[in-house]
Amino acid sequence: MAGPSALSARAEAIAEDPVQRALGSPTRAAMYQRMRTLNTAVTAQSMAELFGVHTNVARDHLDHLAAAGLAIIGVKKNPRGGRPAKTYVARTQLLSDNAAVVPEGTKLAVHAVVQLIAGLSEYRDKLAILAEEQGKRLVQAVAGRADTRSFAAATVVAIEGLKQAFAEVSAEALDDNHVTVRGLDGALRLIGDVDGQIADAVIIGFVRGAYFAAGAPVTVHARSAVATVTLDTAGVGSFPTATRTLDMRHETFTRGVIQANEAIGALAPGQHLEILTSGQGGPAAFAQWADREGHQVVDVSRSLDARGRGGVRILLRKATGR
Repeated sequence: MAGPSALSARAEAIAEDPVQRALGSPTRAAMYQRMRTLNTAVTAQSMAELFGVHTNVARDHLDHLAAAGLAIIGVKKNPRGGRPAKTYVARTQLLSDNAAVVPEGTKLAVHAVVQLIAGLSEYRDKLAILAEEQGKRLVQAVAGRADTRSFAAATVVAIEGLKQAFAEVSAEALDDNHVTVRGLDGALRLIGDVDGQIADAVIIGFVRGAYFAAGAPVTVHARSAVATVTLDTAGVGSFPTATRTLDMRHETFTRGVIQANEAIGALAPGQHLEILTSGQGGPAAFAQWADREGHQVVDVSRSLDARGRGGVRILLRKATGR
């Protein structure tokens, strides 16, 4: 058993770690987990509605996650012409510190060309493949690799990654499945001045790799250093099946937590309990209880039952070793 000094040192280490500090709030940790599983851009308003808290409280939680490096901040255009909304996309697992050192775009492109000269014959397609690997690494270094994200969220993450090597890069959404990416030509001017088609091949590779690592497989075409990105396939991963469902929509939070504790106690470690709740503050109450007991919040989402009755669905994974 650890002594007081060891416990104190551990507490100080957590307090100094911005990630541990940011995830110290059960509600904030549940929001981050929801962002990870949802794999799309969220707003303070959408998270406030989902977790039953005030919009300012949700925004504070999301800003804490961003400050700790757990979320990337983007901007969503208001279709009615009003003020743009701030959006948040969860980062995933980062590369090590050594791997996260990103050279400038010109060096990356020249490195790809050197590999090409070393023995590749079908230079354009193969050059794009080489650049694609570099594009993946750019995203992995700053935002982590994700299997799936919505196209809008993947665009935020891909551009954030590309900016590490191409400071002027930007994206303009044409519709829900098409984006134009500009600003990659500056770092590739040395190549473009010699052969514009080679520069376009490099751009295709970087953009395609960045989107792949960000979680959205795409097709990319480039002409005169402007890339047109089209969503190829999309979708978020499926969630595990619940072993038991508990409908707590007509119970108080206190009673709901008591029954949830009894229900999850009968499950095997690693099995899942689905809780249906309603009312402001419900998800936060269950998230706090799950955090105390060591259970994992897998998903929080709004749902309708077979009769069309609304509620909030919380999916918990029982802690191992219990």
